[in-house]
Amino acid sequence: MKKIYNICFLLVLLSFVSCTPEEENLFDQSAAERIDAAIKEELSILRGAKNGWVMEYYPSATQMYGGYTMLIAFNENGTADVSCDLFEHDKVASGEYELKQSTGTMLTFNTYNEIFHFFSEPSNFLGIGETGEGMEGDYEFLVLDCTPEQVVLKGKKTGNKMMMTPIPENETWEQYLGKIKAVAKNAYPALYDVEIGEEAQYTVTQQHHVFILENQDGSRKSLPFAYTVDGIKFYQPVTIGNQNVQSLSWDNTEMAYKYENIAIKAQPLPAGYRKYEDFLGNYSFIYDNFGAEQNVTLREELFNSSFIMEGFPMDIRIIFKADLGVISLESQQLEGSIYLCPWALNQGGSLTNLSGAGMIGMASNSAIVFLDNGVWGARETDSFIAYDLSASTSIFQIPYIVGMIKQ
Repeated sequence: MKKIYNICFLLVLLSFVSCTPEEENLFDQSAAERIDAAIKEELSILRGAKNGWVMEYYPSATQMYGGYTMLIAFNENGTADVSCDLFEHDKVASGEYELKQSTGTMLTFNTYNEIFHFFSEPSNFLGIGETGEGMEGDYEFLVLDCTPEQVVLKGKKTGNKMMMTPIPENETWEQYLGKIKAVAKNAYPALYDVEIGEEAQYTVTQQHHVFILENQDGSRKSLPFAYTVDGIKFYQPVTIGNQNVQSLSWDNTEMAYKYENIAIKAQPLPAGYRKYEDFLGNYSFIYDNFGAEQNVTLREELFNSSFIMEGFPMDIRIIFKADLGVISLESQQLEGSIYLCPWALNQGGSLTNLSGAGMIGMASNSAIVFLDNGVWGARETDSFIAYDLSASTSIFQIPYIVGMIKQ
């Protein structure tokens, strides 16, 4: 009898199983097909932003240079157009990109892009970063999340998380970057007081896009940030007083970044300070101990960082020292093996291509006076010579520099 019951039970069970709909095969695609489908979907999202993406880009694993705003459009032909708040607001550079599989989907900017790869080059003309390392930025990113509202990336080299959000469709790129530059221009790099309520609690200095917060006990904390259209945004939330803060709005009337009862307020400018835009324009460049002059123009290159001086046989880069409000004419590569070299004519005519050696230009009314910056050591720069180091030939000379007078 027991055997009969067991047989009946098995028959009922088999009948039940045979009547149960077959489960859908969850793995009806191969791994390669699933990866290919995911890449196609993410490509569609990247290319689907009608006005492109805003990227919060942070070079260096320690975020020691702060963040920069990139505007990126991913085109159907595999090229990406890029603008950045560090460069001129209407400058756009293009290069190729690709999405590929590498322990997850990897977004790579795989051909040279003048703007994007500035941050990853082993050296840059601003002298930022160690020689051979530069700003140590990424051009390869692991895609952590990808939706039409937000893309989250992780730098392959730095490990930094970087966010991309769609650019508003009702603004041109120039308008968008113009708003960011307006904040950076009005909130010049300066010394700040951090006020909580009416009481000053900390002192803050700025280096690149980083606030250095000094506590009352002398300890310091770095707060990397990126400029936004209405203020700044820290890389991650920071504690100021007892509040967690990530974004602050710029109040141009009070000259302060504000959030609720917190204000990071700019101290008055030092005497003689000149803002970046004050140096733009046309000048008479005076040299040869007042015996010669050349009409030149200073135009924007990298915002709040450098100018291009046009007028001599080759364009010359002028560095802006934002912390001091002065300009600097330094040793630099002009083209190929041709370098603009500091020249000590008063000390026998020695020349050097030592990085950083040159002259500081300090403004007084409409004039700028150039003096040796001390980097060369025992030698004093009083002139410059464009010299072909390979051919050992002088290309052009600027002897006994005096200064510039604005026209």
